[in-house]
Amino acid sequence: MTDTDTYLIRPNHQHKFKPAIVKECIREIVRERLSGMQYDPEEVPELSRSLAESIKDKVKHLGFDRYKLVVQVVIGEQRGQGVKMSSRCLWDADTDNYAEDVFMNDSLICVVAVFGSYYY
Repeated sequence: MTDTDTYLIRPNHQHKFKPAIVKECIREIVRERLSGMQYDPEEVPELSRSLAESIKDKVKHLGFDRYKLVVQVVIGEQRGQGVKMSSRCLWDADTDNYAEDVFMNDSLICVVAVFGSYYY
């Protein structure tokens, strides 16, 4: 029998999901891709998918081992209207967390949420 554990019930502090770092990743990618872009309903489905994939790939490389990631991207036309969004999950408050960011310009609004759920 070896001395190393083959299972973990809690992440190490350095590998814990850090919302502030994830929010910076979201902000960087969204600003880079959407700055100066005009809302086009034909492009939104593919743009949402590609943004979600880019964000997921970048967050995966941050080293949050054993975390399952869910990335939600919503893009809508900016017409001065109000938007309310909510999410519900069943999770462990000690290990699981989320990060979100909102981008707006004269033409569109983009809301991104990344949920990190520790895989036991």
